[in-house]
Amino acid sequence: MNKRIRKIFFIVLAVGAIFIIANVVINDILKSKLELFIKERLPDNMTRTYDDLTVESFDGSLILSNASLIIKNKIDGVEHTFITVERLKISDISYWDYLINDKIHVDAISLYNPKIVYYQDRLKPSKDSVRQAVARIYKPIIVDRVFIENTKLAIYEKGEDSLKVYSAGLTLKVDGIKVDNKSIVQKIPFEYKDFEAKSDTVFVKVSPYENLTVENFSIEDKDAVFTNVLLKTKYSRRELSKVILQERDHFDLSLKTLKIQDFDFGFLQNKFFAKSKHIALNSPSLEIYRDKLVADDPKIKPLYSKMLRDLPFDLTLDSLTIDNANVIYEERVKEENMGGSINFKNLTAAVSNVSNTYSGSERTSIKVKADFMENTPFSVDWQFDVQNPEDQFLFRTEVGPLAAAKMNSFTEPNLKVKLQGNTNKTYFTIDGNNETSTTDMKISYSDFKITVLQKDGKKKNEFLSVLTDIFVPKDSKKVGENFKEGTAEATRDKTKSVFNFLWISVKSALLKIMI
Repeated sequence: MNKRIRKIFFIVLAVGAIFIIANVVINDILKSKLELFIKERLPDNMTRTYDDLTVESFDGSLILSNASLIIKNKIDGVEHTFITVERLKISDISYWDYLINDKIHVDAISLYNPKIVYYQDRLKPSKDSVRQAVARIYKPIIVDRVFIENTKLAIYEKGEDSLKVYSAGLTLKVDGIKVDNKSIVQKIPFEYKDFEAKSDTVFVKVSPYENLTVENFSIEDKDAVFTNVLLKTKYSRRELSKVILQERDHFDLSLKTLKIQDFDFGFLQNKFFAKSKHIALNSPSLEIYRDKLVADDPKIKPLYSKMLRDLPFDLTLDSLTIDNANVIYEERVKEENMGGSINFKNLTAAVSNVSNTYSGSERTSIKVKADFMENTPFSVDWQFDVQNPEDQFLFRTEVGPLAAAKMNSFTEPNLKVKLQGNTNKTYFTIDGNNETSTTDMKISYSDFKITVLQKDGKKKNEFLSVLTDIFVPKDSKKVGENFKEGTAEATRDKTKSVFNFLWISVKSALLKIMI
């Protein structure tokens, strides 16, 4: 090796040694500063630990292993949030932006196998009326991408049945995050451009009586798909009647898929908003059971227009569709039996303008088609204006041929009435509001007979049955006419449901026509 080459070799070796030494020194300095930052800059009500902190100054990354964070109340020191993560990696920190542009710019933050446990009942928020920041932000923080893999989340509330929300296998990716002192005090303490999420299992306690479970879901490009959705009352029918003080529906809903298209949500001037172009429910199966022997709920039941109008947030849903649904409604009125049922099969529905943000002439429209009581064509056209303070609505229905005996599964146990004969075609229109309704009906029926039963629901009540034979014509035909027509009014009982109002409106017109 000649002298010139040897000189170059030693220079390169020296530069390499200096670089390695400098890298080690810088890494140690940065590590010390980061440890000091974690120790002193986080609020006093946050306890943080980790097994190891690795800093790579050359590529601008750091790794925390087996890190944990415990958040407690500032008032009483009670711990309410517990977060652990096996590995946290911050990649490609921009020194240029930090030194020159006075901001913290990170290419990616990745969290692997985090576990989050939150006890809702332990939280005691500050008494200050102004929302306080979670932490003080000394420089704006920009993160191009946050990736959280295989998260377990559990939220608990007070009581024995305390699990409120649970999710396993939750993976989340958020792009374009920005945090500064302006955003940190908002209800969503950061800004973001887009996000994707998926999860294997989701459980939500909807109320003290119902639970919601989802087998899996995915969210991508502002479209969401939820698979095998179940909403069920956690008690049996008999158990529910024992634990409630006022009547309440027993639910059993299963849904093959729920799709939400082009959705967005957030806060605008501190008011929450949610919007979507379209929601689709595929193959839902719903069973509803109500025990009318339980005491009535005396609370006012608003019509759907008022329910939408009075939502505490802004909802904008352009359209909703239901495909291939089956619905069974059962009601128990008499103590000596478990009640009767009616059903709708092959139900499809198209709903438009489900919103409390529309103005002017926009109306909510609900169109339904189904097979009623197995094979009777049934269609509904229901319209109302959410912004109308009188809650005016128009409800049009057409019912095809129906063998009256098919209604006996409902009328015999609940009304002690047995029907015979056929209704060939029925039309009715209910023009109503929050107070009263006017129902126009025309019906074609033949060989119609009503048999009133004794209290045991088996033997015939001879006297009342003779009276119905006298006052109820056996068919609707007159000379030159196939339909009987009539108009009747009804007054709403505001402590009853929307469907009770529809029923008493139809019943008043039916009685007017047939008696």
